[in-house]
Amino acid sequence: MTEDNPASAPDAPPAPASVVVVGAGVAGWRVARDLRGAGFTGTVTVLGDEAPYDRPPLSKQYLAGEFDDARISLFRGEEPGSIDVTVREVRVASVRPGVVTLDDGEQVEAEAIVVATGSTARRPALLDGHDVHTLRTRGDAQALRAAFADASSLLVLGGGFIGAEVAATARAAGLDVTIVELQPNLLGAALGPDCGTRLEEVHTAHGVELVTGTGVERLETTDGRTVAVLADGRELTADVVVAGFGASLNLDVLDGAGLDLADGVVCDATGRVAGLDGVWAVGDIAAWHDPLLDRPVRREHWQVAGEQASLVARAIAGTLEPTTKRNPPYFWSDQFDLKVQVFGRPELADRSGWLEADDLEPRSVWAHHRGEHLVGVVTFGVPRLLGRFRPLVTEGLAAVAAS
Repeated sequence: MTEDNPASAPDAPPAPASVVVVGAGVAGWRVARDLRGAGFTGTVTVLGDEAPYDRPPLSKQYLAGEFDDARISLFRGEEPGSIDVTVREVRVASVRPGVVTLDDGEQVEAEAIVVATGSTARRPALLDGHDVHTLRTRGDAQALRAAFADASSLLVLGGGFIGAEVAATARAAGLDVTIVELQPNLLGAALGPDCGTRLEEVHTAHGVELVTGTGVERLETTDGRTVAVLADGRELTADVVVAGFGASLNLDVLDGAGLDLADGVVCDATGRVAGLDGVWAVGDIAAWHDPLLDRPVRREHWQVAGEQASLVARAIAGTLEPTTKRNPPYFWSDQFDLKVQVFGRPELADRSGWLEADDLEPRSVWAHHRGEHLVGVVTFGVPRLLGRFRPLVTEGLAAVAAS
């Protein structure tokens, strides 16, 4: 999509003298780095629970032990010192225009604040009192990797992306794996039933047992092992249990700020928080205005977080051009030897189906159309072919935006 972003670079006010970024994930760290790339010369401070690291490998290469801490670090070379950014591992209590308050009461002042606090793995009451892993942080992945070392079986509760990726990693490590998913299909809620069925076949071909269309009624602990009692009466037990029930947004720092936080932080099309002067939001928590849908939309994707960070950095530095273009959303998932890639805006489609062509393997490209325009694709095991569809989807979305 070639979506214009409102900006006023020629008449922009002077850049602030100081920026504080709250949150040290990919969105937060990219803001800091891109501020320097945009020519910002003021002070930049990043406040986060941990030093910045990349999260996508946590359920795959890092969990498998193929990547170490250095491999997932977001720092390049001698950063943060080489770009004159201060990174502090602290907990933030609140954000208000002009000031960030830490848990110990210290106040950090800044003329511009970017909130990039991300999300936390959901732990519903169902899990209370039971030895069930979740996966969102490096520490979570380390604990799960250690548990795998002494286990022969894994039970995954929830067949979303995290659950499916953890299942694939564990199965590749030799564990017996069972996935329980409430929906009729693995990843059906995210990709639709046809694509979900395609992924189910991959998992079952690798020996994963799938239990779909039923949920977990309760958990019990017997002889030190966690037992999942399903709604249909079945009882499943494994050496290790991991839950992938989605994520909860980390919005506590904005409690009491007078914002509607029902589905994230409402922002304009350049990330400015509605109702808080001098505050921007990026990443999982940020609901940016979507011109096509004419409403705020959140996107929990690595690529979107990076692009939002770049736009906000340039907006703060005063170098964002009025005609800045935004790329269509993109995300991917690696499961066994299959790379699944999603590009575009599937939610805009009025019809979808498998794309058939002489040079395509059957069921390798799921195409989303709006009228005659291609607005999104899901590819299975053909990563190099995505380049063929990128311009077609971009053009299709531009046509839809212009209509």
